[in-house]
Amino acid sequence: MKIWIFVLKFLLIGALFIISNHQLHLANPQERAQFFELYYNWISHIFDQGKLITGYVINSKWLPDKISGK
Repeated sequence: MKIWIFVLKFLLIGALFIISNHQLHLANPQERAQFFELYYNWISHIFDQGKLITGYVINSKWLPDKISGK
């Protein structure tokens, strides 16, 4: 349950940063469309970076090459 609250807060704070940094007024339909485009691009970039990091972690060697001490 706590993870979902963290994810929801992260997405909400991200949306607020996009609105404030681009000085968007969501009552205006054109600026609302611009917000959704920016927000979608931001979410897409986060997932792309997550896939990149996950691929790097999966391809890392976690075990030593040879066992020492025997």
